[in-house]
Amino acid sequence: MKHALLAFLINATLIPLSSFSQDQTYVKAMIDSLCAPRYHGRGYVENGDTKAAHFIKRQVEELGVDQPVEFQDFEMGVNTFPGQMELTVNGATLKTGADYIIDPKSGGKKGEYDAIRFKPKWVKNPEKLFSMVADEKFTGKVVVFAIPEEGTNYATLIGDVYKNPLKAEAYLILTDQKLTWSVSRSMVSFPIFRVTKSDLTKKIKTVKLAVDQTFVSKHQATNVMATLPRTNDTAKEMMVFTAHLDHLGRMGAETYIAGASDNASGSAMLLDLYKYYIENRPEQEVRFIWFGGEEAGLVGSKYFVDNSPIPLEDIQFLMNLDLMGDAGKGITAVNGKVFDEHFAKLSSLNMELGLLDKTKPRGPTANSDHHPFYEKGVPCFFVYTMGDYSHYHDIYDVPENLPLAKYDEVFQLMVEFMNSGI
Repeated sequence: MKHALLAFLINATLIPLSSFSQDQTYVKAMIDSLCAPRYHGRGYVENGDTKAAHFIKRQVEELGVDQPVEFQDFEMGVNTFPGQMELTVNGATLKTGADYIIDPKSGGKKGEYDAIRFKPKWVKNPEKLFSMVADEKFTGKVVVFAIPEEGTNYATLIGDVYKNPLKAEAYLILTDQKLTWSVSRSMVSFPIFRVTKSDLTKKIKTVKLAVDQTFVSKHQATNVMATLPRTNDTAKEMMVFTAHLDHLGRMGAETYIAGASDNASGSAMLLDLYKYYIENRPEQEVRFIWFGGEEAGLVGSKYFVDNSPIPLEDIQFLMNLDLMGDAGKGITAVNGKVFDEHFAKLSSLNMELGLLDKTKPRGPTANSDHHPFYEKGVPCFFVYTMGDYSHYHDIYDVPENLPLAKYDEVFQLMVEFMNSGI
């Protein structure tokens, strides 16, 4: 009898987690697919983002639909690097993404140039520096900067590099900082590179570069929305799950930033949540939205709220999922300090179920697709995971590096919270 009771208690304890535990094989397969070369880093070269949107639509349809999956198209300007991307210093070819990145505002250029190292003391004498520029000391050359201490005139000059203050052909900025890439919706007419100092032990004399750059003034991107209708006609409010499907894409034809954590992981979790809810229908309507254009400045989510196909006032709560790759140390909820009662519910559920080490609240910030909804008065969180995984906007954010630590626990907490009536 004692053993039977013990077995019952053990099984009863395990039921809540196992009932929510998802097949990580499916999630990993979705992440692998979204990071595959055929989607070009889900960026804006080769329409990688739109191709990923169609992939997501197919996955939803395979899981089953009551209503057609909807696309919401929009246009935006974006700077891209579709072809050659080469940087050679003193005859040694540097590795794209590992040894250097190109500034996302950069223009294209090809050629071999003499290099000139900019001396910080030159900024102490503005008249002399102006004379050097007027005498074309830097014209036809690649100017090399080293990142200085903040707050100096030299740092200010580097900060103004987009204005090409020295009338140079290109700029190399040497740095000890992590190489973190991004997207730009504007451009300049010359290349700017950020290069790791450790790769350059000798004086830089010559620089050869080949940058193929195209500014796409009307790149067509899309949002994807799937809907599970309410099962109770009196349940008027809806719950909404969101994630962004795009990432940075290609830095030249040979290199792309896969974005496994950011945000193939969040996009895959949304598919996983859809899979759960189609089998466990709540009374209220559930919407799943994958946004395009997030990396270009929340373009897709801003377009959505300004042209919303759903009544925003009917959203009971919106949960935006981004960076779901490693919850080994818990999660952070942006807007947790704003919607404090909602955060208290999230935190208490986590403690009751014994899921994650920490749930951390944060104030409002425009760092993901929740924010345009927040500005319209929609109650929402942006949840991201906290762990030891450090790859972000770099070439190492790939599926094989992604731990998915405590993925099941995060999934269960999201479901329990959204199902709680909040």
